[in-house]
Amino acid sequence: MYKFRESQVPRLTEGDKWFDFIWTRAAKLNCYGDAFEEMRERLGIDVVTDPDEREEVHAELDAGAFHAYGLDREQTKFVLDDFHRVQNPRRMTEEYFEMVLEKYDELAENQ
Repeated sequence: MYKFRESQVPRLTEGDKWFDFIWTRAAKLNCYGDAFEEMRERLGIDVVTDPDEREEVHAELDAGAFHAYGLDREQTKFVLDDFHRVQNPRRMTEEYFEMVLEKYDELAENQ
């Protein structure tokens, strides 16, 4: 816990600007399968299983995280340009990183 508390990870809590945006997308990506049925019902979320939809939700989640960290567009682009590209199954392609930057811009416009 010491390392976590001393890190620069945003400490988002209910009521923070990016809290709901991030947790709902993370839950949609991670709460699948029978073991999470009760949790999905309690949280009122639908899991995303289609690979293309998952990629879009993941891009939204990544873009929201860049905003939560307080990175501007130039800093976000730098990180994305420097990030290692991985092919399937992770789908970390040039197109994916472009989608993250598009989602970043959409979120910036709606602030």
